[in-house]
Amino acid sequence: MKNLILSLLVLSVSVSAFAMDGSSGCGPGWYVAKDNSLLSSSIRATTNAILIPSVTLGMTFGTSNCSKHSIVKLEKERIKFATENYFEIATDSAKGQGEFLAAYGELMGCSVESIELFSKSMQGQFKTIFSKDNIEPEGLVKETYKVILQNSKLTQACFQV
Repeated sequence: MKNLILSLLVLSVSVSAFAMDGSSGCGPGWYVAKDNSLLSSSIRATTNAILIPSVTLGMTFGTSNCSKHSIVKLEKERIKFATENYFEIATDSAKGQGEFLAAYGELMGCSVESIELFSKSMQGQFKTIFSKDNIEPEGLVKETYKVILQNSKLTQACFQV
């Protein structure tokens, strides 16, 4: 159930991010129909659907015009920050406060006013987030999404869609 909620949230955030970019997605369909119209969007979606699963790899790695979208850039920034500051974020999470954790919370989209709640929530879920099976920065970002989604106040403060 949590995965379904996470998927729906990511989808809604990505849809709004694409709208901010003034486009309707990415993938090989963009090479077929470049106009930003309803017809072009339909052609792009159909093209991308026909070419699955090869399209998925190109879209994931940013080689299919996807890297221009803010949602992809933001996700890369989050993973990069988590990679470069993993141990500092872990230390701050254990304490329930700290500048690395606050910066990470803001990068995750949390408002400045909600950073204290974010930090305490990360502290409360420390053992799950930083388990011995979860030592990858991508896992940290995924577990952080779960922490945010488990708290309705954080969900509102961090995912302002």
